[in-house]
Amino acid sequence: MSNKQKVMFSLLHAELCDDCLSVSANVFPRQTVYTICRSLFNNSEILRHHGICDHCHKTKTTNHLSDLSANIIAHEIPRPPVEVVVRPWYWEGHIQSKVVNHLVLNGYTIRSVADTEARTSGKDIIAQSQDGKELWISVKGYPEKSKHIQARHWFSGAVFDLVLYHGENSAATLGIALPDGFSTFKNLLPRIKWLKDAMSFQIYWVDENGLVRIE
Repeated sequence: MSNKQKVMFSLLHAELCDDCLSVSANVFPRQTVYTICRSLFNNSEILRHHGICDHCHKTKTTNHLSDLSANIIAHEIPRPPVEVVVRPWYWEGHIQSKVVNHLVLNGYTIRSVADTEARTSGKDIIAQSQDGKELWISVKGYPEKSKHIQARHWFSGAVFDLVLYHGENSAATLGIALPDGFSTFKNLLPRIKWLKDAMSFQIYWVDENGLVRIE
């Protein structure tokens, strides 16, 4: 499915701003969504105006399909395949998705999101605050096998990511996203307090209900 199709499919049942549409369609960065929507608007394929986004409920420039386009797209755009593998809530991809959604709702612009399924290299989340400051986040889930040992390795990997991020850009805001409620992660955090004091970063805890809290 092309990015254009993803955007139009996401607009089938909702009126969305560019930020929320970017997350819903999984098309990044946001500028790509803006370009696609401007083109669709110029071709009279969507309506684009100042309205209320169905997702973040903010008054912004929103996009939605005309009745004619909706009828056409509903028949022409293939539905995404049914997910065969059922992932637990603490899977890395779910944690990443909830944090991205949290950031968008709090005014951040998402610059890029790594494909956790394909294990692509690079930063898991790159976002930009309303004042223009970049936020880089390393995301980890919780393992289903060899849980305690593997979780320690994943936690160490996230900490090492932060060290590399800080060396690359000391001005960027840094963070780790983790599933909440696992003692392994909770017990390891006090051991890196020295690092948190020397190199400020935040922990984004995601619980089973998808709620995000920042420490």
